[in-house]
Amino acid sequence: MSDEDELIGPIRELWAETLGADAEEIPLDVGFFDAGGNSLLLLLLWEQLNELTPGELRATDLFEHPTVRGQAAFLRSGA
Repeated sequence: MSDEDELIGPIRELWAETLGADAEEIPLDVGFFDAGGNSLLLLLLWEQLNELTPGELRATDLFEHPTVRGQAAFLRSGA
């Protein structure tokens, strides 16, 4: 299992918590806004993701990497 695969589960859980959904319902390749998020929820997700990674994650990074899989790949690359 790659580092990216190991991050998908925790990121998916954070999305589920933020969106008020079951983690299994969170798609891996659909953008946060298309999955039901809004800008305020994105900021909540950003705060939670910052706790998940030792690097400095900018809110704009979530716009550039809007999916669970994209965020996992970005964080694995050393965000």
